[in-house]
Amino acid sequence: MKTGRLLKFHRPGGEVHAYLYQERGACRASVYLMAPGRDHTPLRILSGDDEEEVEATLRRFIEQHFPRDDRP
Repeated sequence: MKTGRLLKFHRPGGEVHAYLYQERGACRASVYLMAPGRDHTPLRILSGDDEEEVEATLRRFIEQHFPRDDRP
């Protein structure tokens, strides 16, 4: 079993979960949309050498594909 960090983002279409972990010397992030009727296969797997860089890329991906609903 891998160990890492789970990040959760609450979005209008459902929760987006991202699991950050180390694997074979690289940092990876697997992104999942947790919504009714969706399978739980990763939507995207990001990877890189630097954890901070992968997390920044992950956050940009989520904001681009799953924007917050900031309307009142």
